[in-house]
Amino acid sequence: MFEKTTNVRSLVFATLLFALILAAAGVLMQTVNVMLLILAGLLFGVFVNGVSGWLEKHSPLPYTASYLIVVFTMLIVGGLGVYYLGSQTVQRAGQLGSELQSAVEKATDQLKEIGITEKSLKESFEPQKMISDQGKTALMGLLSGMRSIGGAITAAFVILFVGLYAAYEPNLYRTGILKLVPMPKRDRAAEVLAQLNDALSGWIVGRLMSMALVGVLTSIGLGVLGVPLPVTLGVLAALLTFIPNFGPLLAALPQMMLALNVGTDTVIYVVVFNLALQGIESYLITPMIQRHEVTLPPILTIAAQLLMGLVVGVVGIMMAAPLVVVIMVLVQMLYVEDRLGDPNPGNLTTS
Repeated sequence: MFEKTTNVRSLVFATLLFALILAAAGVLMQTVNVMLLILAGLLFGVFVNGVSGWLEKHSPLPYTASYLIVVFTMLIVGGLGVYYLGSQTVQRAGQLGSELQSAVEKATDQLKEIGITEKSLKESFEPQKMISDQGKTALMGLLSGMRSIGGAITAAFVILFVGLYAAYEPNLYRTGILKLVPMPKRDRAAEVLAQLNDALSGWIVGRLMSMALVGVLTSIGLGVLGVPLPVTLGVLAALLTFIPNFGPLLAALPQMMLALNVGTDTVIYVVVFNLALQGIESYLITPMIQRHEVTLPPILTIAAQLLMGLVVGVVGIMMAAPLVVVIMVLVQMLYVEDRLGDPNPGNLTTS
């Protein structure tokens, strides 16, 4: 009887432990999402702080005035950019609608030529039944899309305000972190924080340079090929270049879709252009900015992107590279140098 009671207790304990692990895993995933958003905000804060510090250094303005000028300039430029892209998208939407209607009419004519009439199409597909069956699914998809857009807007505001607060009083948060470290190790912790700031600043500068060059080259190339909205696609390509390795692939998709409106040959030219642009970026642009951008092992970066994308999603893919920067700095300084005693733990920058 005692043995049976013990087995029951063990089973109950194991079940409760398993439930606790599942609950903890759910909370953990939400925590990871929040921490990635905080990291994105800190990256934005590092950028704003760096630009504000540069303006303070090269002008008679104090840091607060420099910070306000930088923030207002970014807000104005960002607002104008959103307005331009939105207006272009709205204008293009009407053209795409008419082009889609023409494509449907052309496809219908081709079906009639091979003996498929409109009556047979209706009998085969039963559109009313399809609409009835898929109406609920479409509504759920619309609601899900609206929730995703709401989540993206919320994440953008979190990143914006975390970055602005961090850049406004960086020493406040730096001092707060150091207060959590034992007194004998605070100097070393300050060195680690400084190295993290330098590494992340270098990564941001390198990404911005790559984004600008890729955006300009994409706009020029697509304009020469006659693809609609070359400037808009160039801006999109520049933004997606923020994501190493996978960003250029995502940027090529809308380019090929719009190239279909011009012709099949244009799609092939766009693919060739993107391959050539990637070669230029890999063998010309990247070596030019190596003195600014941190050097990350490509295999490690891709592995981190795949893992973070699988676990977290799109945000994980976007933040995988800067997360690798943070991890590598901590491993080099705290483990290789301090723990293993290696005086040359390595450096992410080439300078």
